[in-house]
Amino acid sequence: MSRLAACIDLMERDHVDVLLLGREANARTVTAVSRLWLAGTRAFAPGCVVVRRSAAVHVLANTDAVVATDFPVEHLFGITWNPEKLLASLTAIDGVRGARRVAVDGMNPALATLVARAMPGAEIVDAGPLFAELWRTADSETTSGVERAALVARVGLAAMVDALRPDVGPGVLRGACAAAFAAYGVTTPAFEAVAAPLDAGTSTWLSPERALVEGERVVLRAGALRDGCEASLARTYVIGSPSVERPAPAGWDELVAACVAGATTGALRRRGATVHGAGRGVEAWASR
Repeated sequence: MSRLAACIDLMERDHVDVLLLGREANARTVTAVSRLWLAGTRAFAPGCVVVRRSAAVHVLANTDAVVATDFPVEHLFGITWNPEKLLASLTAIDGVRGARRVAVDGMNPALATLVARAMPGAEIVDAGPLFAELWRTADSETTSGVERAALVARVGLAAMVDALRPDVGPGVLRGACAAAFAAYGVTTPAFEAVAAPLDAGTSTWLSPERALVEGERVVLRAGALRDGCEASLARTYVIGSPSVERPAPAGWDELVAACVAGATTGALRRRGATVHGAGRGVEAWASR
């Protein structure tokens, strides 16, 4: 069964008439789209619409280059900053105007107003639980996508490490990471690269924009979005010539060994870990 078919089945079960999706990862889950409008994710805008009655997907795009070759061109609605034009595009989609239950994966006051006008009286619910079920079973495409994103994240982190020395500024390190990403054709980081010094005595953050000092610790973090998947890495180094990576903390190997199918985030957090889901879109990170 395709992910779209599985999504429609879940919408039927939960009596959801329309899905309004702003996160690229969710749009990729229900249809084969490439890079969506970044401003639709940050801040939120409905970049993808799924209608249960017709099992149709509509995508916010000014070109069919972002969708599969067999995607109906008439199911594209144009990018616009004008809420009135966006409202007109949404209400023109068959099945939207009469929707009684609408699931969204993001919301802000402007969208709430837009939805109220596009679908008067509709109940708004969270799309998160529905997508959590769709993602429950891993697939080879997602696994390979995360691996490709992780490769770029590793290259970006390595570029930061190569430039790491006393008196270097964090801006130089962030630039090295961005240049390494661009060499792989990735221009959208998951977040701006991090080079954050730590106070040796208290482990509190120091001013992030001053030059680094020999002997102090610095946390480096790099994350990349590649083909809709996200991966990120973080490491701690001691500044020197050369700088040296700090060893993994006590219990790290046991924590990694506990990350198996069926484990809960609660159980991992009780071991002292910070746990996030990762892989799909602008979502999460993993570090040591």
